[in-house]
Amino acid sequence: MTILNNLKLVNERIKKSCAMSNVDLSKIKILAVSKKMGTNKIFEAHQAGLNIFGENYISESIEKINYFKKMGLNFQWHFIGPIQSNKTKSIAENFDWVHSVSTPKTVKRLIAQRPVTSGPLNIFVQVNLSNEKNKSGTKVEEVRLILKECTEFERIKVRGLMTIPENTSDNELIKKRFKTLVDTQRELKLDFAIQNPTVFIFDMISMGMSSDMDLAISESDPSFTTIVRLGTSIFGKRT
Repeated sequence: MTILNNLKLVNERIKKSCAMSNVDLSKIKILAVSKKMGTNKIFEAHQAGLNIFGENYISESIEKINYFKKMGLNFQWHFIGPIQSNKTKSIAENFDWVHSVSTPKTVKRLIAQRPVTSGPLNIFVQVNLSNEKNKSGTKVEEVRLILKECTEFERIKVRGLMTIPENTSDNELIKKRFKTLVDTQRELKLDFAIQNPTVFIFDMISMGMSSDMDLAISESDPSFTTIVRLGTSIFGKRT
């Protein structure tokens, strides 16, 4: 199967899920997860109509970003992997979107190391709703501490929350995680956007992957654009 064919199947699946859950199709956005994919695969995805890509590994992603810049293709690159302190400078310099912010310290470092010539940094706060020790993300009750850190900076835009549910076949549990994320974001938007609407945008929510995007769509909220992070369903299995 080509990436173009895979994307057609993905779009049909999204359309069907939206129809079943009475969700506006325009409120679903695909983020193509291109980690471990070569530039040829990313270019093929671009030719199929995709321009938003998600990466997990810094050295690999910077090579790709620079490669396509030289071609005159400035894609929208999103960093979606765990953030190590020694990697924040590279992330701040090369990405305009970050989905995996999970500590106040990370916010401080990203903004301090963001080049003055770059525009605002768009972030999502990653929430570990399953409380798994081996998974990145903050606890629900600690999200406000991170957001309070963001109030000090004008060159940051909080676009929403992100989560990765536990790996389980229990669809009801996964739906519960997505619902909790949506409910939490709705509450935070009410509290923070009033204080500083230029920083606290809360117009997007990052949830759903190839295995569970239908469940994410079913729990989406009309006031947020739901970003589904899709790798396998677009590029195929990674080797």
